[in-house]
Amino acid sequence: MQERHTQLHMTRWMLEFDQTDVEAGFVAYDDQHGLDAAPFALVIGVLFTAVYLGIDTLVLHHGLLAAALIRVATVLVFVVAYVVLHRVRRAREHLQVASVLLLTLVLVSLGPALAAGADFPTEYLRTSATVTVLGAIGLLRMRMHAVMVVLSVYAVVSLSLPGALDGVDAFGSTVAPTAGLTAIAAVIAYSLERLRRTDFVRQREVEHERARSEEILHNVLPASIAERLRTESGAIAESAPSVSVLFSDIVGFTPVSESLSPEELVQLLDTMFREFDELCDRRGIEKIKTVGDAYMAVAGLPQPDPDHAASLAELALDMQRTLSRLSPAWPSPISMRIGIASGPVVAGVIGRRKFTYDLWGDTVNTASRMESHGLPRRIQVDEATHALLESRYAFSEPQRVDVKGKGPMTTYFLLGRV
Repeated sequence: MQERHTQLHMTRWMLEFDQTDVEAGFVAYDDQHGLDAAPFALVIGVLFTAVYLGIDTLVLHHGLLAAALIRVATVLVFVVAYVVLHRVRRAREHLQVASVLLLTLVLVSLGPALAAGADFPTEYLRTSATVTVLGAIGLLRMRMHAVMVVLSVYAVVSLSLPGALDGVDAFGSTVAPTAGLTAIAAVIAYSLERLRRTDFVRQREVEHERARSEEILHNVLPASIAERLRTESGAIAESAPSVSVLFSDIVGFTPVSESLSPEELVQLLDTMFREFDELCDRRGIEKIKTVGDAYMAVAGLPQPDPDHAASLAELALDMQRTLSRLSPAWPSPISMRIGIASGPVVAGVIGRRKFTYDLWGDTVNTASRMESHGLPRRIQVDEATHALLESRYAFSEPQRVDVKGKGPMTTYFLLGRV
């Protein structure tokens, strides 16, 4: 399981995350939301252009036709931008660049183009450009690099308007207001991007914790059972007509446990059971639980396996080989008894606290007896398992075993593949 992620940091001014993969994730996240918001932003741009066209009729006394043509051209720019974002993949992949180009065209049309086409008051043009810039920064989710370019264009357009720098009070009437509005727009853009980045970090933390919770849940329960547990109330139970169940137990575990510290003992068991878990995962076998030094697994649940007996036979043989490889690390000799039985079971989850996926039925009891009545380094199976495997695996001669709670039973020792 992945450890809790380290604290994320942003650079002071341009707000980039110091981890490149996180920054790339935020850029993709932010651009996607920008694409989602782009149609609405473009519609707003068209509506505002139409509103300004209505205001033009009140402000202008001549040159109205030229102004109307420029306003219509601006609307066409918004329409073309809408089509390009939906049809051109590279435009979607470079949304910030596309936004800068769009705003540059719009600001030029709102400033120099309108001023050249009609006798507009300078403050009227500057106001419309300011509203456009502020709206675009908020609606298009522009980031600081793009914002700085757009604000530079805005400042140039504002200062190049007719009469903007004329007169003795040009600084107070044009330069200072332009600088002030540019600074306000930069602060707004900075604050909005910081909020979006903070939201991204929090969402990332929530997703990280959800992934950790799901990973823990899936380590406790099969994936299909975990999903049902989230959507269903009450006990979860299902019957399976034919599965194979395995029990294993370490012989010589008591002397080992007495000679080791608790930490060393747990470490040895953890190493062994981790390898058993990997063997189960490799063969599609469901580990049920461990109790002390005992290990329980089932083949054929919760996912059906028509060859469940063979899957479990291979697991048992692999477990023996794994124990032989690991046993030299133990302080005293150990071996393993393994029992396998095949037949119907009932499986499910009961209770709502400290629940586990478990099995019930005579097949489970028989598999447990196959292990407890078996011999060290041997795999004892019942008649049902033998019948499923006898054509492909070698077995010992049948033997009669007086099984506790069941009476005499015919059992076999699995020797390996034929």
